[in-house]
Order: sequence, then C-alpha cells, then structure tokens
Amino acid sequence: MSDPDVKKAIESHRQKTVMANQQISVINSQIESLNIKFRRSQLIESELVTLPEDVATYKACGRMFIKKARETLIEDIKKDRDKITDSIEISQKARDTVNKEL
Repeated sequence: MSDPDVKKAIESHRQKTVMANQQISVINSQIESLNIKFRRSQLIESELVTLPEDVATYKACGRMFIKKARETLIEDIKKDRDKITDSIEISQKARDTVNKEL
C-alpha cells in the first residue's frame, strides 16, 4: 500500500469514529430522557395510589383537563411506562450496534 492509501484509510476510519461517537451521544441523551419519564411516571403512580378512591382525578390534555377515574389513570400510566421501557431497550440495542461497528 502506498502512503496516500493509508492516509485515506485512516481518515475514513476517523470519520466513522466521529460519526459513531455523535450517534452514541444522541442515543445516550434519548435514553436519559426516557429514564426521566420513567421515574416521573413511577412518582405519579405512587401519588395516585395514595389518593382515596372517591377523589376526582383529571388528566391534562393540552389546555384542558379531562376527568378520569383513578384506576383508568393508573392503567394509562402503566401502559405508557411499558412503551417507555420498550423504547429504552430499543435505544440500548441501537447504542450497542453502533459500538460494535467501531
């Protein structure tokens, strides 16, 4: 191999490494954001569980609030948390894939 070929290969590898590191940074940010949402949903659920059953509960919908049963809100939170968990797993797999490509 000649000197220019080696330089091209090194530069190509450097560019791939930089791009991979940027992708990993973005994915890590997404995972952290999802973890915050997950912890927030746990906190909200724990607060809802402590409320008496006859208390009126509302869900924010844009500028409005919709009255919902406490049990329905808890079920919705659990469904959202399942989606968040799936998204975290997908993001972690994507991060692992990017790491393997390096």
